[in-house]
Amino acid sequence: MEDTREFYYEPDENEELSSEVVTAVAKAHDEDVLEQEWIINEDINTDALDGLFQDNNLKMTLQFEADTTTATITSGRDGSPIIKIESHR
Repeated sequence: MEDTREFYYEPDENEELSSEVVTAVAKAHDEDVLEQEWIINEDINTDALDGLFQDNNLKMTLQFEADTTTATITSGRDGSPIIKIESHR
């Protein structure tokens, strides 16, 4: 049976969302961002991801599988993204 752990991460508003997703996945796996093997642009169109929540005016949820995780990005009350990582390691 897999052990699933949940992590919540509020991105820095000065960073691209795609970079913050990479950071959140690394933290969920207790890995250094630069040393992790997962490369986001092999699974996700980073320009599209960054553009979805760019102006903090969309109220939506986006979910995808990446590097033995389920990443869910939701809009907070002010429209800013909140990243939830479910680690399946």
